[in-house]
Amino acid sequence: MEHNLWYDKDTKVIHLQFTRDYLTTDIPDIRSKMNELFDDIPYRQMCIHISKTAKVENRETREQSNQLLKEFEISHVAFIGGSAANRMIAKVMLKTGALKIKGDFFKTVDEGVNWLMSKR
Repeated sequence: MEHNLWYDKDTKVIHLQFTRDYLTTDIPDIRSKMNELFDDIPYRQMCIHISKTAKVENRETREQSNQLLKEFEISHVAFIGGSAANRMIAKVMLKTGALKIKGDFFKTVDEGVNWLMSKR
């Protein structure tokens, strides 16, 4: 998998950092890695680092990503960085209920992690 996905044991937050465009073909690898990481963790929260993502491939990619978040019962997502276009797409998905989670946008990882921890 080209993107980075890890669990921070200190903060108890899963991190997904995109290293390039986010493609539909990335989702099976992310699902597989999440299956490993989500075994016996106390909180279903994620930091999604979108600073290096130029774009999300298409609507199918967004829909499958939404399904992945539902599948793993993610309660909160902190979006870190990102282009104006990516933030706009994520905001629309949150506001319209396409993403059935609570999420917000932050400039730094520390701000996002602190927000997630405050939601416990």
